[in-house]
Formats: sequence, C-alpha cells, structure tokens
Amino acid sequence: MLLRLIAKHRIRNLSWDDAIMILAYTLAIASSVLITIAISHGYGRHAYELDRSDRVLTAKLYTIFQCVSILSTGTGRLAFVLYLLPIFRHKYLMGHILWLIFALQLIANYVSPVTILVRCADIRAIWDITVKSKCWDPKILITYSYVQCTINTATDLYLAIFPAYTLWSLNLKRRTKTILIILMGLGLVAMVGSIMRIISLPSLSIIDDQSAATNRLTIWALLECYLVITTASIPCIRTLVMDSVRLLVNSSRSRSGREADSRRTRQNTWGDYPISRSYRVAVGDDVEDRRHMLGDVELGRYGHNGISKLVEVTVAEEAIPKWI
Repeated sequence: MLLRLIAKHRIRNLSWDDAIMILAYTLAIASSVLITIAISHGYGRHAYELDRSDRVLTAKLYTIFQCVSILSTGTGRLAFVLYLLPIFRHKYLMGHILWLIFALQLIANYVSPVTILVRCADIRAIWDITVKSKCWDPKILITYSYVQCTINTATDLYLAIFPAYTLWSLNLKRRTKTILIILMGLGLVAMVGSIMRIISLPSLSIIDDQSAATNRLTIWALLECYLVITTASIPCIRTLVMDSVRLLVNSSRSRSGREADSRRTRQNTWGDYPISRSYRVAVGDDVEDRRHMLGDVELGRYGHNGISKLVEVTVAEEAIPKWI
C-alpha cells in the first residue's frame, strides 16, 4: 500500500482510487484485529469447550468480522475499477461495463453486512443463541452469500481478462504489453480466494458451533481481503520498480566507467590530452516506457509508436600520444 502511494505520488497521479484503497486497507487491518481478539477468547475451538461469556464474545466478534471483511474486499474492488476508468475512458463499451461492475460491487458487498445484522429482530440473538427472537431462515443468508461471492469471482475474472485483451491491441512494444497484461491479470489470484470462500460457505449453516465450523471460511475471507488490495496495487508500482532498476543499472555502469577511467589515467604517464568523441544516444524507448506506465496510458491517444529522440553526447577522454 505504501509503495502504491509513493509510486503514484512520484508521477503526480494520486486520485480517488487511492483514497478508497486506503479505506479498504484500513478495513482489512480492522478485520485482522477483530479475528485476532476473537481467537484469544477461544474462536476456532468447539462451543462446548468455551464458557458462555467467551462463546457470546467470539460470536459477536466474528459477526462484526464478517461485515468488515466483506466491506474491505468490496471497497478494494471498487478502488480498482476507479483506477481502470481513466485508462479506458476512450473505450465507450469498456467504460460502461466498468460502471456496471462498480454498481454491482457496491450493491453486492455493501448490502451483505446489512443482511447479516438485520436477520434477527433482536440483534443479540445473532451471537447469543439463548436470546429468543424471530430470525430469518439461515438458507436466505447463505443464498445471498453465494450470489455475492459469485459476483466477486466474475468481477475478478473480467477485470483480469478483458483489459488484457484490450491492451494487446495497442501499438506498443511487445515487452511493454506483456508486462501490462501480467500486472492486470493478477486479479486471477484474488479470484482464487473468492472461489475458496464459495466452497466454505456451507459452514455458515452450523449455527450451534460456528466458532469451530467457520475456521476455513474465516481464513479465506481474510486472505481475500489482502489479495484484492495487493493485486490491485501492484500495477501502480511499476513506475517505482522500473525507476529503481534503472537507478541500479546506471549506478553499476557509472562505477564501471570510473574504474576504467582510473586505469587509463594510471597508464597514461605522458600527460592528459583530452579528445572528444560524439555518441548518438536514443532515448525514445525510455520516453515511451514512461508514457505508457500504468496510470498514464490513455487508449485512443497513445496508441502509436511515439517519437524517438536522439541526443548527442560529447565525452572527453585521456588521449595517448600518437607516437606510442
């Protein structure tokens, strides 16, 4: 998350998607704290192994964890959609599909916590089975959870595949396109977390022993939070990684050049006679790389080869007398 903010600040591209991703990360941290406290009070153990106060507390913390973790994954996907919108704003169909996905994510993931909290007339009955209250059939909540997770899985799949297809049609270097497609396709990793949540959803029907029954579901729910945030942030740090690599390479070349100059100076015992040599250095590729960094790509505007700029560089060297 920090690398994402540093990278986007360097290219002056901080936007609303970053603020929303910070919110998603905050919710993920809150989820981790909630489940950690629940574990310290016995979450993960069978209900009959806990006293009543711990059973109630762990169930209450788990209920809140469910709501917060769902909000975290949904918010992370919303941030990624907002990140993609400026990139594909010149693609009419793609833009409308992204807004549709935004609406589906907003409804599916922000309504889900409401269904969790209003399923019983007396909210205390959600985490304390001794409280008598009228509640929904557990199948209703599980069915909605299946719908929500299916929407999330389909969203991850679409956001990984369709941008890759669109980027491949751009007139960019093959290396650049390949890197962009790989970075965009990392959403498939988050999709695995969503699929595993679907597989673990039947455990929600075990009302009397949710502490032990929902272990696997909790692990995948928390993992999905961080997978969504990580895979949605990695494309943003490409500029930072590329600049770091260039810095290391240039530093290595600079050290090698200084060592070579030092050796030539020691060998030249007849004095220093500077001569000049001119080199033509093409920097067009570097300009193209920077222009097509994620966050700066705009379809329809930069779908061309770009201009290669040639710079003449004059380098002074120690001259060895001609008679040697």
